Amino acid sequence: MRKTLWTMVLLLVAVPLLAGGAKNAVKPVATIGTVAVSEEELEKAVGAKLARLMSDVYNIRRGVLEELISTKLIDAEAARRRITADELLKAEVEAKIAEPDLAEVDRIFEGVADRFPGMSKEQAIAEIIKSMRERRIQTRKAEYIRELRDAAGVQVNIQPPRFEVKAEGPSRGSASALVTIVEFSDFECQFCGRAVETLKKIEDKYGDDVRIVFRDYPLAMHRGAKRAAEAGHCAHEQGKFWELHDKLFSKGGPISDPDIFRFATQIGVDHERFSTCMTSGKFKDAWKASADEGVRVGVQSTPTFFVNGRLLVGAAGYEQFARVIDEELAHAKAQQAQKAGTKVAAR
Repeated sequence: MRKTLWTMVLLLVAVPLLAGGAKNAVKPVATIGTVAVSEEELEKAVGAKLARLMSDVYNIRRGVLEELISTKLIDAEAARRRITADELLKAEVEAKIAEPDLAEVDRIFEGVADRFPGMSKEQAIAEIIKSMRERRIQTRKAEYIRELRDAAGVQVNIQPPRFEVKAEGPSRGSASALVTIVEFSDFECQFCGRAVETLKKIEDKYGDDVRIVFRDYPLAMHRGAKRAAEAGHCAHEQGKFWELHDKLFSKGGPISDPDIFRFATQIGVDHERFSTCMTSGKFKDAWKASADEGVRVGVQSTPTFFVNGRLLVGAAGYEQFARVIDEELAHAKAQQAQKAGTKVAAR
């Protein structure tokens, strides 16, 4: 019997879950001398890995599905116009891109000439033009496919895996937002720092439709990350978390106590209260609850985001976030409409 990869993943998830309903309370899954490994320990460790695996499988399937949709749209439009797919793309993509401006290319060359060792200026410029043209073709092709999708009314029915993640911690945005982004982050992580501007752009674009929640996930390799997380809690106590958040990420690397106190002064916290908070150890271990939650849902690196429970790993760009947010908004609004229809029908 043939099984798809997705079916196998579901089986991987289902088997331990089904087994969990009939746990042997006495017999462990393994013993190491007199030390036992419980089924609960195993399920916790496996669950974290399966979260990433399920998301990876979905992303592969979704990527292939998007390619199939694009191909079918292009083939259908080409057939409608009684031309080949190649002819359609030449007319709607290649013919509609602007050719690189030679003066602009020359300026680019002056800035990157060292990247073309052994090439003449003419050869290097030819390579730059080729690269610019290829990028413009890809951009225009993506735009054209979006036009075809809109006209055809494409609807994607496969649903991504969603994970229950506690949205606890400092947040920005409306509590009633249709989309919640939970970020697991580390103040010394430079990739996390890159996400700051992306998230601000999302807030500017989507307004009250999106809420952003910050959760601590300091990595062991970053010596000052736990102390920075502690400082975040002390600043949050004074309603200044996001101001300190931005300052800490602006450092772009290791963070020391002098950095923390300098930034705290710059954002206008009550210095005495902040200093007392930092020296008392009041929030020394406050990061642990967030880190434990991250481990539970499969976080292995920073930054890791959950968009309405959908996993996004790494410093994803605005376009990637926007695609997921748009899908989640459409999904949430469809659910709202369905609930409203059900209530009307029940009256």
